[in-house]
Parts: sequence; C-alpha cells; structure tokens
Amino acid sequence: MSTPSGTPRPFFFGWSIVGFTFMTQFTVGGMFYTYGVLQKPLSEALDADRFAVSLAFSLQTFVVAALSPWVGKLILRTPIRKLLAIGIAALVLGFVAFGQVRHLWHLYLAFGLALAVASTLIGPLPSNAMIANWFVKRRGTALGVSQLGISISGAVLVPIVSWLVETQGWRWAVTAMGLGLAAVLIPLAWKFAVFRPEEKGLLPDGQRLADGAADPVELASAWTFGRALRDRRIWLLVAIVGPSFFGVGAVLLALHAHITDLGLSAAQASSVVAVATLMAALAKPLFGVLADVLNQRLLMAIALISQILGLSLILMLADPAGLMVAAFFYGLGYGAGLPMWTIFIGTLFGRADFARVMGLMTPLTTPFTLFGFPFASRVFDATGSYQPAFLTVIAGLCLAIGAVGLLRLPAAGAARAPGR
Repeated sequence: MSTPSGTPRPFFFGWSIVGFTFMTQFTVGGMFYTYGVLQKPLSEALDADRFAVSLAFSLQTFVVAALSPWVGKLILRTPIRKLLAIGIAALVLGFVAFGQVRHLWHLYLAFGLALAVASTLIGPLPSNAMIANWFVKRRGTALGVSQLGISISGAVLVPIVSWLVETQGWRWAVTAMGLGLAAVLIPLAWKFAVFRPEEKGLLPDGQRLADGAADPVELASAWTFGRALRDRRIWLLVAIVGPSFFGVGAVLLALHAHITDLGLSAAQASSVVAVATLMAALAKPLFGVLADVLNQRLLMAIALISQILGLSLILMLADPAGLMVAAFFYGLGYGAGLPMWTIFIGTLFGRADFARVMGLMTPLTTPFTLFGFPFASRVFDATGSYQPAFLTVIAGLCLAIGAVGLLRLPAAGAARAPGR
C-alpha cells in the first residue's frame, strides 16, 4: 500500500526496534566494561589473585559461545518476548547473586553462568536478528546505531559504577546496576520486542503488506554446525573478522601498559586509549551508514587497512600526539569489525537464516576474542615487549584483507546460494 504523494510517511516502527536493541546491547556491553572496575575489589574481598577473578569473565565467554548455536535456533521457534523475559530474569538473578558472593565458585556461578545466560538471551544475537528482520535497504545503518550501545555503555556505566564502588561498596554497586538495567529493559521489551515486521502488518524498511498479498517472509534453511563448518563463506567471514576481534584483546587491553612502558604517564596512556575507544564507538554507525550505499567489501578492506596503519604507527611512535593519531586510525578500523560482520551475515544469508548462522559462527569467532589478551601477556612475559604480539596482529590483518578479496557477495536482489 503506497503513501499518497505529499503525505508524510508514518514513523517506521523498526526504528523503535533499533532503540530497544541499543539498550539490550548497552546492557551486555556494560557487563564487559565494568568488570575491570570490579576486578580489584573482588580480588580483595574474595582473597584471590586477579587471574582467578578474571577466570569468571573467561567462563562467561565460553558459556556464551556454547549457548549461541542453540539460542540461534531457539530464536526461530520461540516468541522473542519469552526469550527476553528469561534473559532479564537471569540478569536480575545473576547480578543479585553477584552482589552476595563470598567464594570464587559463587562468582563463577553468578557472573560466569547466570549472567552468561542473560547475555546470550538479551544481547547481540537476538538484537541483531531483530534488526536483520526489520531492515534490508538500511540494515547497515540500523545495525550500526544499535551496536553503538555496546560502546556507549562503557562511557556511561564505568564512571557510574566506579563512583558507586567508592561511595557504597562493590556489592551494592553491582546489585544496583543489575536491578536498574532490568527496570529499564522490562517495559521496553514488553512494548518494542517484535521479531518480524510482518507481525505488525509491515515489510522491512517500512513498506506495508498489500491486502491479500502473500507473506514474503523468507524460508529458513536447515542449518547445522556441520553444515556451517563446510560452508566456505562462513570460514571466510571468520578469517575476515577474527584478526580484528583478536586485536581488541591483544592490542586494546595491552595498549595502556605498552604506552607507559615507553615512559609516558598513566594519564597520557589513558588519553590514547580513550581516543581509540571513542573512534571505535563512532565507527559503528559510520560504517553502518556507509555499508548501505557503498561496496561492503571495500569498506571492510578500508577498516582493516586503518587498523594496520594505526597499529604500525603505535609500533613506530613514542610521543603522545603521534600515538593519539595512531589510536584514531586503529580505533576507527577495529570499531567497524562488529557491524561489518553482522552486515555480511545479513547480505550473504538473508533474514530467515541470520540468527541461526550468527549463532553457529559465534563459537568460531569467540577464540579470537578470548585469547588475544592472554597471548599478548604471554609474549610480554617472554620477551619484555608487546611488539611481537602487535606484529602478529598486523600479520593476521593482512591475511584478513586477502580473505576479503576471496569473499563474493550476492548482487542486490539476487538469490542467495545455499551453503555447501
């Protein structure tokens, strides 16, 4: 049903979905960014070393990777509000239990298990699947804005949680954060959690179903983990985004220490890291918008080259101004990794298979994220420098550019070939 000429187009409900998923990804991002603030008080309260405390974060990452293929399948069979309700309940349970831990195994259950369930059920997987269903022509823009919530959570929640830890104690801080986030998500999920536009008589990008028209929902394919392992496109995507994810741990988490090792102050090092994270946040909506109008493979290649340039400058420079320029390029490039990954999945596999494919791919990309920081730390312990680790990341990024050259995307409107 077309809108008469001169009549303003009604507000498209899909943008409400973008706002809602911004908040779900803000919530999950907050778990990542605030854990660093809590590590020291947790270590002191539980009389454990920081490595033991950090294992709770590693456990959560493993559990999310293990659950994602199953949840990707469940999303297609279960009402989205039901899954979100379970996820929010796990969020409340996890944070309340987090605030009451007395032993390390309590922490592993609360943060590593309960909050892992919450992260999987309310985080990037269902959020990106909803966006992929609601948008086709402007999918990149919608995904980029939605995923901006991950980065914004660090800027908003880290200072708030830090202040609460200092003034009220870490137990009260984590309990308040969990209950506060749940209080925001519950009414939003009730009002805005709609998995497909067809449920509201719409088509992607705001079109309306004509009276008597057939439902254009794509039919899902029979995806299994074995099929995913045999699909060349999936391995190319892993090769493209894996080095960027690896670099987040190997470079970003080690960058502060690398800069202070050069003789700069902690404040100068923090400023450089802040530039990188700010540019990463801006890159998500920027590359999302550009992906709707420009060649997606070219954009991914630019993002990888930007990372290589920034990291090369980090290795060569030792002055604050130069390192900030390096951080500008590196942050711009690595920030594009997550939105471009999800955009590629949507382009290659379509609306119906998006959740399933993303869920199956998560165990393949998780090791890159998980082992980047331990790798850089191990290299430093062995050599006294982070440079060999950074050079390894550069080598991986060069290979990723080669994988971009091998990836073939369907032409607009072309049928997607089944995986082999």
